[in-house]
Formats: sequence, C-alpha cells, structure tokens
Amino acid sequence: MTAMALSFRSKWIKAYCLASASVIHYHREILLSSIFFPASLILMTLEKIVVSAEEVDEIKAIPDAPPTSSSFGKLPPPVPWWAKVGLSGLVLVLPVLCIITIILRIAFRTETPRVKYAWVSFLSTLLVISGFLTVTAGVVVFSFVPIPAIVNTGLPELDERLQFPTLPSLTDLTSADVSAKFKPLVIVVSPAARLWNHQEVASNAFGAGVLLQADKEGYLFATANHVTNGEAGPSQSAPSHAMVATATGTWASADVVAQAPGLDLALLWIPRHSKGADFLQPVASPHDGADIFVIGHPEGLRYTLSTGIISGLRDQSIQISAAVSPGNSGGPVYDNRGNLVGIVSSKFDHNRDSNAENLSFAAKADAFLNPSNWAFHSNGKERFDRYLRAVAKNTENGKLTKN
Repeated sequence: MTAMALSFRSKWIKAYCLASASVIHYHREILLSSIFFPASLILMTLEKIVVSAEEVDEIKAIPDAPPTSSSFGKLPPPVPWWAKVGLSGLVLVLPVLCIITIILRIAFRTETPRVKYAWVSFLSTLLVISGFLTVTAGVVVFSFVPIPAIVNTGLPELDERLQFPTLPSLTDLTSADVSAKFKPLVIVVSPAARLWNHQEVASNAFGAGVLLQADKEGYLFATANHVTNGEAGPSQSAPSHAMVATATGTWASADVVAQAPGLDLALLWIPRHSKGADFLQPVASPHDGADIFVIGHPEGLRYTLSTGIISGLRDQSIQISAAVSPGNSGGPVYDNRGNLVGIVSSKFDHNRDSNAENLSFAAKADAFLNPSNWAFHSNGKERFDRYLRAVAKNTENGKLTKN
C-alpha cells in the first residue's frame, strides 16, 4: 500500500508540474510577443527595396533647368483694368468712394485670398489718395475763398428807429426816464480779434460806448480808448476797427476814427444803411455835487443803470460816486437833464486799498470838444468837425430859445 500511494503521489506531482510549466510558457510567449512586436514591425519597415534597371529606364528624365512661366497657365489679374479705371475717378469724391469700398468688401468676402488681398490693397490706395486730395482742397477753399461775414456792416436796430429823444430835457429826469430814453443809445464795445481767415470778431474783453450823433451818413460813438485797444496796450499800434453791438446782441464792425490817449477816449464810426431820424448828444460842463446817471455793462450785466453824484473835479476827469465795475468803461455819465458830462474811464483798485469805496473816475465830456486832444485816422477829422458844428448850432439855438 505504501508503494502504491507513493506511485500515485508522484504521478500527481508530475502532472501538476507539467501543467504549471505550460501556463508559465504561455505567459512567457505573450510577454515576449508584446515586447518584440514593435521591434519586429520596425525591422519589417526597414527592409531593403530593390528597384530594377527596367523600372529606372521607364522613369522620364527630369530637366535640370528651372521651370519657366510658360510651363504654367497665366492667371488673370484679380483687379480688372476696367475696374481700376472706373474706381480711380472716384478719388475726387471721398464719401462715394467710402460707400463703394464697403460694398465691395462685403461682396468679396467669399473670394480667394489672392483676390481679396488685391482688392483691399487697391481700395486702400484709393482711399489714401482721396483723403489727401480732400484735405488739401478744404485747406485751399478756407484759405482763399471768401467766407460769409460773421458780423454786420451796420446797426439795424438804430437804422430802424424813427425817433430819438430830444435833448437836453427841459425838466429833471428820473431814473426811470433815463433808463427808458438813454439805454437804447448805449452800445457794447469789444476789441476786434482777427481769425485765421482774416475776419474780425468780438474778443472776450468788452466795455460800453455812447451815441454822439446820428445823421444820414452814419453814427458817431464815444468810448474809452483802452476798450478799443484791449490787451494791446497804449504802446501798440492803433486799432483800425472795434466791434459794437446793441441790445439785440448783433455785432457790427466800427471804424476807430480818432483817439485821445491823454483823455482815454476814442471815437467810432459806423455807416448808416437807411434814412432815419437824426440825433445829437449835447455836452455840458460837470458841476461838483450834481446828480448823475451811469449806464454800462458791469461784469457782463448789460445795460445796468447806477446813480450817484459828482464827488469832485480832477483836472480833465471827474470823480463820481456811482457804482462802476469792469464793463462800465466807455459808458456815459449823464446829468439830470440828459447832457453828457463824462465818459467812464477807471475806478480805484481795491487791491491797493480794500477800504476804498465809490472811487470811480470819468473823462470830462467837454474836454474832448478840443480838436488838439485828438489823433485822427482816415476821415475822422471830417466826422468830428461835423459833430462840433452840430453841437455849436444846437447850443446857439438853445440860447435863442431861452431869449
């Protein structure tokens, strides 16, 4: 029994070992195949390819010379000549060219890159040329072609007046009377500023002026000399024009026909475009302590009326207590009968003394009746002489009326 058992056990062990060896061999083959399969594939791809002499002879000889343009078919130009000629004429009309460019860009969005790039390059060149020509033409037009005038050559509000107040008044005037009768005789005066196209317009500085005479030929105004000079200063050359405006705000160009720098006075002249009523502003000597009325545009508040008295007589100027601010310069100083007694010229600077109040000054109106005080320009002497004759005649008629 023991021998039989041993024989059976040995047979079982032998069968187990054979089975285990088969399994191990199977897995080893799988492992080796997974490792050496790529290598075998590489070796297969590196096998030598043999080309026979007969196959070589069948291959046509390749020429050594490079291919010429005749070797390929010639492509048509992406931008036809007729399109170039037609669109080139549009460089003179930039807006139309811009519209056509947008339309063509949309139309060619599905074309080949060769066509699209050619059209973009061509249209860009046309737009650059058209823009340059348009800018050049604009500069030439604005530089040499006359532009419509920005200002008037006259004062329509005064041209249309059929009646002016009769002065001097026979009775004392109230503030309401002065405001109603004399404010239409006051103007806004500004130094003339020249634009790039040589046209003159009003500048930022301004003052006031007063009507001295209106006749069939035009209007003579008085103002302060520093108002017409603006920032130029007294040492600069005399200005030839100043800008004036009435209550309507319409600006007109006035000729500076005379200047009296010692009195800080200037005379302005504007032609008349329609026949209307005549006017003459009487002038009187100031009296110390007399009531006065001042009209001007202080700090831009146009046609402001202030009242006061003549505080003192100072050589060729008068000291007044009426309120005066920048913008009053050149404005009239009336007495209670409507006579012109002064032209506002300056006020005491509060920066020098903050306690100074009501210290304002005006040039004596009767001082500018002396021709020796004036420097005339153009036909200013003729205008001034006509005014002096009218004043002398009016004074003589007034004396005869009193008698």
